Amino acid sequence: MKGWKAYLWQASVITVLLYASCTIPKHAALPPEQQIPETFSGSAADNASIATITPDKFFPDPRLRKLTALVLQQNPDMQMALQRIRTAGAYLSMSRGALLPTLDAEVRAGGTKFGKYTIDGVGNFDTNLSPNIDDDQKAPISPTPDMWVGLRTSWEIDLWGRLRNMKKAARMRFLATQQGKNLVTATLVAQTTLLYYELVALDREMEIIRENIVLQEKALEVVEAQKAGGRATELAVQQFKAQLLNTRAAAHRVRQQINAAENQLNALAGRYTGTIERGRELIPPSFPTAIEAGIPAQLLLHRPDLQQAQLELMASKADVAAARAAFFPALNISAYTAFHSFKPDLWLGAASMGYQFLGGLAAPIFQRNQIRGQFNIATAAQETAFFAYQKTALNAYSEVTTLLQEIAAGREIRQLKQQEVTALEQGVLVANDLYVTGYASYLEIVAAQKSQLEAQLQLVNTERSMMTSLITLYQSLGGGWQGE
Repeated sequence: MKGWKAYLWQASVITVLLYASCTIPKHAALPPEQQIPETFSGSAADNASIATITPDKFFPDPRLRKLTALVLQQNPDMQMALQRIRTAGAYLSMSRGALLPTLDAEVRAGGTKFGKYTIDGVGNFDTNLSPNIDDDQKAPISPTPDMWVGLRTSWEIDLWGRLRNMKKAARMRFLATQQGKNLVTATLVAQTTLLYYELVALDREMEIIRENIVLQEKALEVVEAQKAGGRATELAVQQFKAQLLNTRAAAHRVRQQINAAENQLNALAGRYTGTIERGRELIPPSFPTAIEAGIPAQLLLHRPDLQQAQLELMASKADVAAARAAFFPALNISAYTAFHSFKPDLWLGAASMGYQFLGGLAAPIFQRNQIRGQFNIATAAQETAFFAYQKTALNAYSEVTTLLQEIAAGREIRQLKQQEVTALEQGVLVANDLYVTGYASYLEIVAAQKSQLEAQLQLVNTERSMMTSLITLYQSLGGGWQGE
């Protein structure tokens, strides 16, 4: 009968393990990945890309380089990105340690007063009366000391790769945080450069407005003199004065915009106040005559946000594999060796030395709903990461294509605006001459001056838009973080 009981016990254990291991969920299948086009719309295939150029060479202005270095050094977002890398590195170290055995040193000492009608109390009393033990083996009863010093170790054998996949997920997320830091770097470089050239453009607008204010003041003086001589009316004087006041108001608006841009740059640099040194050229000589965008596949190599999304997707796949492995039985090994005694004077003797070695399989049964829930969560997170990666790739391609078209159109618009400004500047000179000789009215001069100012400001806005598109394209192609 004892033999049959042993067989039944073994069969029960095997049945439990088999039950626990059945109904393991299958690997989650992701939707088919949408392939990125071979070339950008309207652009020829070319492996050369401006994204490979470091920021200090792409934007060589020494004042801008100095400002960018300050921003990257002191910006709070950069500091937070560095701390996220440290956090992910700590998680990676923890996941590596999970694959290794644990080893703990333990020392404990205590005493217990057992009740007279307890198993331990009766057992100790009865044992002390046994003729088979010597005096050293007799246990003190009131209380009974318990002293232990030794080493404990435990080790989960990673049969199904649960711990290895957890380590892989942690490593992918650590790499993702590094790409996140690169993304912050590229974003800060772009934001700093955009605000810098915004200031240059606003300075140029202010210069144009001031030049027009001087011209309008002179025109007002002329018409006032003509009124005094009876050659002009009070209406003409008021028209010239109104135009001058409007232009002065525009100067105040631009000054406020300059202040706002300077405040934003100081905030990016992690400081409250500071002088923003800047140049005068809105379109620098280094502005490329031909934009090398490369091929869309290179976005995966250069854009930190795409690489970050890809690494997060890989981490989520490892999370699913680890969650699936939790359905299988776990093999755990534990052992200890220690000096264990109930007498202080015999505690550290060789006779008090003991050890134990245990190994066992543990399979989840009643908590399988919880494990299945964790697997479903990991699966949903994996699909979310997949769609996030797809969205990032789609947005990257769309951004680059749009910006290439904007830059091409901007070149044409700039040429036309330059011609328009030249024509209107000549028109103002002609209108002034005609007015003095009586062949033009004051309204024609007012209209000519207004058109000239608007055209000059539109030219500045066109050039600013071109620089904005170029800077954004540089970032969209994956430039801005190399060499920083």
